[in-house]
Amino acid sequence: MNRAEILAELKKMLAEFGGIDPEQVDEQTAFVADLGLDSLVLVRMTVIAEERFAVRIPDEVAWELHTVGAVLNHVEQALAGQIGAGGE
Repeated sequence: MNRAEILAELKKMLAEFGGIDPEQVDEQTAFVADLGLDSLVLVRMTVIAEERFAVRIPDEVAWELHTVGAVLNHVEQALAGQIGAGGE
């Protein structure tokens, strides 16, 4: 899965579970500041992202992923085997 495919899937997830228009989302989009998502939606999105991408996003890492680009980078690195199962 390449970067563009991961981004497209993240946009799809935001539309499905956050009610967000995918057209207003890019890599710099902040989940709370720009989209107004609450912590419950973010937790749910993290779990779904782990399932869809078959990667691990530990809680301590998830709370540091404030933008779509940060999640994209984490997923991309995990898929490439550049970070361990613990997100390190």
